[in-house]
Amino acid sequence: MHACPKRFINIELLLGISATFLSLAALVVSIFQTKIARDQQQASVWPYLQLISSNVDQELHFGFENKGVGPAIIKSYEILYRGKTYTSTRSLFYEEIGVQTAGGKGFSDVLKGDVFKSGEDIELLFVAKNDTIVQKTSALLADSSLRVRIRYADVYGNCWLLDRHKTTSLGNCPD
Repeated sequence: MHACPKRFINIELLLGISATFLSLAALVVSIFQTKIARDQQQASVWPYLQLISSNVDQELHFGFENKGVGPAIIKSYEILYRGKTYTSTRSLFYEEIGVQTAGGKGFSDVLKGDVFKSGEDIELLFVAKNDTIVQKTSALLADSSLRVRIRYADVYGNCWLLDRHKTTSLGNCPD
């Protein structure tokens, strides 16, 4: 009868393979934990701009608010209306509504580099005391060809575009 030779397991080889496997598993876990920590860090400073408007008792208010958890750094601001581009609410208002209104209006400008903290809002346009002007302005703001575009970033350089009422992530912001 022929006896099979006994095979010996090389303990050193087995320990080496085990150590290599455990090292690779630890590396994978470490990479995964680093990604989760980075995602949490990015989420902790996420700005989220939203357009806001109201028309109550013939007072029209139009602007935006940072509803996110971190500051929004403005990279660009423009208003597109009927083929024209405006860089201020005032210039749009005067060109489309007119300068004939004496009082009861107010404007704010948004400039590149402005920073809006979480919960902060800015009133781009305020109109009151004139029913006709409030109605004209309300119609202008409701016009589907009016687009307010604000490109903004967080403190890490991640970029978003608020276009009318839709926010799109742009990745990194070029300066």
